[in-house]
Amino acid sequence: LPFERLQLSFNNLTCKGIEALMNAVWGLTRLKELQLDNNKMEGRGAQVVSAVLGSVKTLQRLDVGFNAISGTGMKLLMKAVAENSNLTSLTISGNNVDMGSAKAIAYAMA
Repeated sequence: LPFERLQLSFNNLTCKGIEALMNAVWGLTRLKELQLDNNKMEGRGAQVVSAVLGSVKTLQRLDVGFNAISGTGMKLLMKAVAENSNLTSLTISGNNVDMGSAKAIAYAMA
């Protein structure tokens, strides 16, 4: 896919829809911005996004706000964010951030 920006906000995408989408996104060489906010990915969808982040070396902006991401999903996402040196903008607003998630966010920002 030749896209630099992919915006799929407000589409009620669940983890299954996110998984199908991430299969297409895997390894894209031009994608700079991925907006998946206001969907229903939850923790499992965040895990799938996490797995793909390392394969998209050009990604600079990621928006997964308002997706009911919590616990393990948020921790895995933050680990992937910490390992992605090109990412300059991250939106995670409106998710369920508990103490473990907050620590993972702090680690990713360090």
